[in-house]
Amino acid sequence: MKRKPVFAALAAAVVLAAGGGVAAASLGGDGGTSAASGTGTGATTHERAGLAGTGADDTAREDRDDDRDDRDSDDRDDDTRHGAGRDDAARHDDTDDTDDGQDDDARERAHDAAEHKAEAAAARKLAAPDALAAALAHTPGRALSAEIDDDQDGRLVWEVEILDSSGKLRHVDVSPSNGKVLGAHTERGDADDVRAAKDLLTGDATSAAKAARAAAAKGTVVSIDLEKERNGYWSVETGPGEAEWSVALDGAKVTRGSDD
Repeated sequence: MKRKPVFAALAAAVVLAAGGGVAAASLGGDGGTSAASGTGTGATTHERAGLAGTGADDTAREDRDDDRDDRDSDDRDDDTRHGAGRDDAARHDDTDDTDDGQDDDARERAHDAAEHKAEAAAARKLAAPDALAAALAHTPGRALSAEIDDDQDGRLVWEVEILDSSGKLRHVDVSPSNGKVLGAHTERGDADDVRAAKDLLTGDATSAAKAARAAAAKGTVVSIDLEKERNGYWSVETGPGEAEWSVALDGAKVTRGSDD
């Protein structure tokens, strides 16, 4: 009767050596289930460890995915903020450029207005007909133009252009302060303009001085110039508002505006 436990022990050892995961209770006879139960418990624990490991791996992957999503979101937010910053900077630069352009235009208008005002003030000291008379007294001939302008020294003077008796063009500067001639020199004029002036300023054609006196009723004459278009006329500018007038060579009629 002692052989039964021995057979049971041998059977259990064979099962364990073979790596059996589950013990057969019948091999234990009346009293043996402990070896089989131990083997079964070991297998179940290993499976649970495997499941736990799988859960940990899933959690780690989820954490990594969340980290990547957070980084991507932060990068997108940074790009958006940086893009918005660039847009704001570009708008700011455009505004600065516009403001600078407006400031430049305003300064230029102010400069021009001051210049025209100074020219008109100088022309009031010595009217255009008087400046023409002083220049012609120095250089006889037919006056073709007169204009208040800066000379080479930066002074405002009357610049008078005269076609002298020999057919040469002469430039004469007259001081608006005292009517004295400051200098004169010969100019090289366009042959067609000289020929046109000779043809237009004949007989009783309106002279520059007469045209200036006629236009003076409209304002302070700051320039007068002979134009050859439309059979000839005098183009006159009055200041300081830069109004332009046409004076006919026949009868000295004054009309608004002038054509080039």
